[in-house]
Order: sequence, then structure tokens, then C-alpha cells
Amino acid sequence: MSQTQLLGRIDFLKNEALSLSRKPEFEKVFWDKYRLEFNYNSNHIEGNTLTYGHTQLLLLFDKVVADYSFRELEEMKAHDVALKIVREAALDDSHILTEKFIKELNEIVLVRPFYKEAITADGQPTRRLIEPGTYKKYPNSVLLENGEVFNYASPEETPALIGDLMNWYRTEQEKKELHPVQIAAIFHYRFVRIHPFDDSNGRTARLLMNYILIRNGYAPLVIESADKKGYLTALNKADTGDLQAFIEYISQYAEKWQSLYVKALKGESIEEQEDFRKEIELLKRKLNGDESRLEKVYSKKVCQEVLTDTILPLITAIIKELSVFDDFYLTKTVWIQHKEKGVWRDLTIESLPPIISKISDGFIKAPPVEFQFQYEHKQYKKETAIDFSYHTKLIFGFEQTHYLMQDANGETYFRRLYHQPLTNEEIGKIAASLAKKELSTIKKAVDI
Repeated sequence: MSQTQLLGRIDFLKNEALSLSRKPEFEKVFWDKYRLEFNYNSNHIEGNTLTYGHTQLLLLFDKVVADYSFRELEEMKAHDVALKIVREAALDDSHILTEKFIKELNEIVLVRPFYKEAITADGQPTRRLIEPGTYKKYPNSVLLENGEVFNYASPEETPALIGDLMNWYRTEQEKKELHPVQIAAIFHYRFVRIHPFDDSNGRTARLLMNYILIRNGYAPLVIESADKKGYLTALNKADTGDLQAFIEYISQYAEKWQSLYVKALKGESIEEQEDFRKEIELLKRKLNGDESRLEKVYSKKVCQEVLTDTILPLITAIIKELSVFDDFYLTKTVWIQHKEKGVWRDLTIESLPPIISKISDGFIKAPPVEFQFQYEHKQYKKETAIDFSYHTKLIFGFEQTHYLMQDANGETYFRRLYHQPLTNEEIGKIAASLAKKELSTIKKAVDI
């Protein structure tokens, strides 16, 4: 099919969609599918490792069932927010595409500043602070597979080039000589060629491309991550002067998604061959990651595992955090008390493992079972208005299906099923929060 025929086919499908009654439930079927496909594929192209099933669990059910980096989860949810904003803006007749809007999109997608490995103009590795929504301050060259450095627009050129791109877009929209799909594809390419931001230029370009399509009454499209090689090849051809190759590449996806939109509005199934496999994957993920699924119940062996894998590292971390205050007081006392096994005083990190082992031997009675950990600082060294001491008291409880930790005031820090250990990050946060509480109390007592 020639480019002219392909664009004609897209327009035919668009007009067919306009002739159909747009039932909300049919629209929802399309947008639910599109939301998942676009967020998954656009992020996957850039290296995000969430599977399709995990993307669905995160966006639809706000559940995480695998060990992904916090940034990967954050950027997926932020990308979903950006898509919602793009759709709403494109459907708003009063909205105007501006540089400010583009910067805001990039800021949303990137969430927060972070450091990233980079390549200097002469090919040397470096590390730079990425500032969301801010045009690049340094060259953002990339190292190609053949070892050559590909240079985008310089930081000095970027504002003027983006200004030119915006003027071109407004002019073409008014002239109506180019097809909207052509405008969307060219805008995408020119934006990526400038690479105005330090990160997420591709994601931002794909969002803006779909803004243009929706703005002109067309269905948005998804570039599939499985075809990343074809996508990059089309971009590379445009770099060598064959812009038509990239326009044709984008047009093929535009035709596919316009066709899916028409099918959805007719109430027909828009599941693709791969969707069945994706649904099976999702069911598996939900089963494997269901936090309410009971895998273990109270027993001596199960409690021993929890004590060794979670409680021991947690108490160790708490001792390390609270020990920084030892020099502020005349004395400290650290101990563990177990109703059946007794009291262990003068506790240290070194003496903790055998004590935890002895405690685990005491889990022979029916639940609930508990023991206490206490870290007491007595007599603040400097004179204060009151006789100041600080006492951290924690209660570790073991129930039929859960284990938990509370403080003396009944505040619960966590309550987990036995097959759910605390992560190192969670352990660190709990220990740090206890130290912050003591620090806050000290500041109030000495009027800092």
C-alpha cells in the first residue's frame, strides 16, 4: 500500500468512526487497552523492565509483585499521568500546544531530579544531574553500536530550534497541506533530533505525537517495543535524509490503531493474538503476587525463619541507628524480654544472633506469642529543664497467620503474612524512623 493509499485508508477509518454512535462503554474498552499498551511499550522502549502483566497490575490495581526499582515503578505511573493530561489537553478546544506544556510533560514523566551516566561530546563517560522539565545544559550525545558518537542539537541551539519547531507546527496546522499523521510523524522526528531534555526525549516525543493525532480527531497510536529495531531504523533513515521512511513507519501504526478504534466503537473484540497470552500472564502474576494469599501459618519452624530473615536484621539495624545517641546520655540499657525464655541484658549486635536463636526455641506454645525489645537512654548529659531520658520499647508479635511490630503506644509499624519478609529498604526506613523520633524528642527537650 502506497503512502497516499495508507493515509486515505486512515481517513476512511476516521470518518467511519465519526459515523458511529460513541457508546461510553465501547470507548472505555478502547482506552483501557490503549492505556496499557502505550504505557507498557513506550517505557519498555526506553529500558523499563516491567512486564505487561506487572504494568497492568500497577496501573489498574496499584499492586507491585516483583522486585523492581522504585524509579521504574514511579516512571510508569508518572507516564500514565502524562498520557491522561495529553488526552485531556488534546480534546480541549481552547488548549494550545506550547513550550511550557512540553516542559511540564517532561517534568511529569521524569518525576524528580536524579543523576545519570552520560557521554561527553568527545566520547568520554561522565555523570550528570538530570533536571526534569529543563532544557539540557550540556551536550547529550549518544554512543552508537559502531563506536561513533551521535550528536544532537547543542544546548545553545536548543531553545531556538524548539521555537522553530513550534512555529512550523502552528503554520502546518493552519495551512492544512500536510496530513495530520504526517505532521505528527515529522514533529516526533524533529523533536527527537533536537533532544531538548537530558532524559525521556523519546517518551515525550511519543506523547506529543499522540497529542497531535488526538487533536486532529484521529486515534492515538502505539509503537511496539518488540519492534524497537524497526523504530530505530526508521529514525536512522530520517537522519540520512529519508524522512518519508519514518512517516510511512508511523502511518502503519496509525492505520492499525485507527482500525482498532473503529472495531471498538462497533462493539467488536479488539483483542489481538498476543492479548490471550498477556491475560494468562496477568492471571499468573495476580496469583503469585496476591498479598492476601496464605502460604504459611504459625509454627516453630516458620517463626524461626522470620526471626532469622527479618527480625534479626531489623533489631540489628535499630541498634545501629539508636547507638548514635549513646554519647548524649550517662547510661544506656539494651535488652530483650521473652515471657518463657527470660531476659537478656546488655545486648550488643554481636550477642544478638544466639539470643534470637534461643528465643526461637520458645515458640512451642499456641499463638499469640510475643517478646519485647527495649533500648533505654538514661540521664541526658547536658542540663535541661527536665530530667531527660528516652525509652524505645518494641513488641514483636506472632499470630496464627501474621507477625508484627508495635511500639509501647500501640502504633503498628508492620503486620505481615509469614511468607512476606521485610526488604532491606523497609528495615532501613523503620530503624531510621525510630532514630528520628528520639532526635525530635531531644531537640524539644533541649529547646533546639
